[in-house]
Amino acid sequence: MMKRLSVAAVLGLACCCGIAGAQDTEDEGKDAGKDPGTVHINAIKNPERWTYRAIAAGLDMFDAQHALAPNVPQLLFKVDTRGDKAWSGEAPLARIAADDFSIPLTLDGERRFAVARSQAAYDAKAELVLNRKKRDARVMPWVRTPGLPDNQRRLGDIRLDCRVMIAMGKEEAPFWAVGLVNGVLLTTDWCSWFKGFTPKGGDRSWPHHVDAKLAAATLRDGERSLALKVRGKSFSAPIGDTSWSNDAIVELEYAPPEVPEAVAAAKE
Repeated sequence: MMKRLSVAAVLGLACCCGIAGAQDTEDEGKDAGKDPGTVHINAIKNPERWTYRAIAAGLDMFDAQHALAPNVPQLLFKVDTRGDKAWSGEAPLARIAADDFSIPLTLDGERRFAVARSQAAYDAKAELVLNRKKRDARVMPWVRTPGLPDNQRRLGDIRLDCRVMIAMGKEEAPFWAVGLVNGVLLTTDWCSWFKGFTPKGGDRSWPHHVDAKLAAATLRDGERSLALKVRGKSFSAPIGDTSWSNDAIVELEYAPPEVPEAVAAAKE
C-alpha cells in the first residue's frame, strides 16, 4: 500500500488540518480601533496563516539543528506567491493575532521577517495572519547562509529549511496524520526520506523554491556533481542522501526573462 508516495502527498499530509480547520477571518476587524498604535489587517476570508505554536516549533527546530547551517544568524520567514507567479501589488502585511492583542510584524524589501518568541502568544494560541488569501500567497521558513552569490544555495541550509518546515507542519497536523506519515515513511525523521532518485526509478527529492524561474540546477561537492530536476521556480535536492555534505553547493542557472508576446511580435 502506497509504496510510491509523492512529495506532494507527503507535504500535504504534513501540513493538513489546523490551517484548513481554522476559523475564517471575516470578523478579524472586530478589534479595530481598540489600540491606536496597532496596525490592523483588513478582514480577508481564508487568509494565509500559521498558528503561533507552529512558528514556535519551527524556532525550536532551528535552534536544535543549527549546526546544519551554523552561519545563519536567525530563522526568518518569507512571504511568496504560490506557483510560479511573480509578486505584484502592494507589500503584504502580517501580524501575530489573538483575542486580546495584535502584534504587527516588520517585513523587509524582500518580504522577509523575524518572529520573536512570546509566551503570551503561545499561551493565547495566537496565529500568524497574512493579509493575502491562502490561494495567492504563502509564508515559508527562509534559511540562507549570508554571503552566498544569488545563484548558489548551500545543501545544509536546505536541510535545515526542511526540518523547520516539517516541524511546523507536524505541529499543525492532527496526531493521526503525523502517525500515518510516520508509518508510511517508516521514520519520524521525514526529511531523511528525501534521498533523491531510488533504484526503482522513484523521485524522492525535496523541492526548494527560489525567486525566479530556473533553466538548470547542479549540485556540486568537491569533484562530484549531479544535475537536479527543475520545475518553474523550484529545484529538487536529495537532502536525505548523507553522502552529500552540508557544504555542498547547488549552482542555479536562471531562465532568461520572458518577453511579452506584444513585444516579441513587434520585433519580428
